[in-house]
Amino acid sequence: MAPTLAWLEAIDQLLAAHVVAVRDRWAADASRRVHDVVDDIVVAQAGSRPGYIANAADAARAAIAADERWPWLVATLGVGPREIEWMALLAACELNPRLARVLGYLDDTAAATPPSPAIAAVVWGWPLGYQPGPASAVAQWQLGAPDGGWQATTPWTIDCGVAAYLGRLDDWSHLRNEATLIDASSCECLFPTLLNEMTDAVRDITSVGCEVELVGAVGSGRRTLLAQLGTALGRRVALMSADAGMRALASARLLDAVPLWVTDGAQPVGVDAAAGGLTFVARTAASTARPDGFVRLSWTLPVTTADQRERLWAGVTRAPWPRMVSDWEFTAADVLTGAAAADAGQAVASRVLRNRLRRDTSTAMSRVELPYDWHDLVVADHVRAALRRLHDEVSLRRDVLDDWEFRRLCPATPGVTALFAGPSGTGKTMAAQVLARSLQLDLFRVDLATVVSKYVGETEKQLAAVFDEAERSNVLIFFDEADALFGQRTRVHDAHDRYANIEIDYLLQRLDTFRGISILATNRKSDLDAAFLRRLRTIVDFVAPAANERLQLWQLALPSHTSTGHQITDDLDHQWLADHLELTGADIKSIALSAAYDARSAGELISTGSVLEASRRELSKRGAVLRLEHPLAVAQ
Repeated sequence: MAPTLAWLEAIDQLLAAHVVAVRDRWAADASRRVHDVVDDIVVAQAGSRPGYIANAADAARAAIAADERWPWLVATLGVGPREIEWMALLAACELNPRLARVLGYLDDTAAATPPSPAIAAVVWGWPLGYQPGPASAVAQWQLGAPDGGWQATTPWTIDCGVAAYLGRLDDWSHLRNEATLIDASSCECLFPTLLNEMTDAVRDITSVGCEVELVGAVGSGRRTLLAQLGTALGRRVALMSADAGMRALASARLLDAVPLWVTDGAQPVGVDAAAGGLTFVARTAASTARPDGFVRLSWTLPVTTADQRERLWAGVTRAPWPRMVSDWEFTAADVLTGAAAADAGQAVASRVLRNRLRRDTSTAMSRVELPYDWHDLVVADHVRAALRRLHDEVSLRRDVLDDWEFRRLCPATPGVTALFAGPSGTGKTMAAQVLARSLQLDLFRVDLATVVSKYVGETEKQLAAVFDEAERSNVLIFFDEADALFGQRTRVHDAHDRYANIEIDYLLQRLDTFRGISILATNRKSDLDAAFLRRLRTIVDFVAPAANERLQLWQLALPSHTSTGHQITDDLDHQWLADHLELTGADIKSIALSAAYDARSAGELISTGSVLEASRRELSKRGAVLRLEHPLAVAQ
């Protein structure tokens, strides 16, 4: 049933006047029959005195002007008088579809006839040939559109949301699904200083339209802060549908709300450029398009601090937050998602948070398992001490930099980058694994084959993705064979040299601003660029294991029994092996594994002889010959 509206009743009266005029003409011809169905549609009958059509038209125009929503449509969208009459007819037929039968009646047909400019010209008495065109406000704002071309007889359809708005339905905007009012007044403002700065700047711009651009990562709280800006300015804010265009902007104006666009790039959006017009845009990258006819004010949303993330979590649930909430650079959306799963336990919440970050992990990084702990790592005392210091530097960063306010000494380089240098097989990779496990961090190895590209600029692009991901998720990234990336710059003899130097320069600059944790390993320290070495606070020089360290390695690699008590070695002389075989930890692991396969194949326990045989094969890989024999084997 159509809503009871004065302007809608006036349209009924106008159509009724036209019906009476038709009947008056038919009355002169008794052979014509009046359609009874029209009596059901148009209940009120117009008088038959002269001028009743013009009087009904004037009454309809007066009823339209008296309804507060029609003048607001004129004021906000600039719709002209005849376009208002046209929209009134379209809206009346949308709200009361049976009126199409009346239009068919007036068109001398028994079928329902949708409204067209030709019929509207008859109803309203427009001049011959007038109709709304592509330049009209109705067309430009997409309030209505023809179902074909722009002929006078082409039927039109009004936007259902606009018809519902004119019909005084309070929830009309959901029909368009293009402008949704949002309210963030109940949300805690994470960036009050920035909000005050934005409010003061925007409030004074009234002579032209203003676009407020807020740049930040998806889920970082851009939309919430812009909604809070609207509240601070005394304005409502409507979230725009990204693909709605002018229709969404029209909805925002009808709602008397500031349009808020959310885009994943720097592409332009519909800006309200009228004097005093205000448009909010949340972008992932600052727009480079020139603002014509309006002012653009741009801010970048800071990364959330540990304190902000903890307060955000505490505002949602009383459950304790996982440590990663404090240590990892989660967005506000990440924290809220993790907090929503807190009732299932901290382990589940941690998994949810971890998955939020892993969804965009760079293909240039591969995850490394962490099976080792400190007791598995056998290195020289000075190496272990250096690793312990590195561990403390990472774990105590927040305490020292924030609580003790030492961030003032390193405002540009809060990250930790360490170099592990030394011969192959001396434990550099294992040390990275031990550190990551001890710090409760994931370890990702950078795949140089994926990062390094022959195409200009691609290497830097891949490295940027690696560093950005490492900063956000607080993982420990491991560059093995780092000299391949951080080698010395050379004199420029051709284009290849120049581009190679550009890659190194980019790496050096990126390390200066890197906020995460990275470990670089190399067995050719002398090949590294000197400027790179100066940027490192921690350099750990790994050395080949001494005899006492080799003894620990042999004992760890070849214990006498398994964890279940099964014997696997037969009087193995670990001390003799440590004293007479100068091997690295990687060599010892490889030899132990090979000797175990030999013994298992022969159905025997692992003996000193089988270990020596495996050692000969291992050393032969590098061209060395082992002529040693164990004294017991010689005596036998």
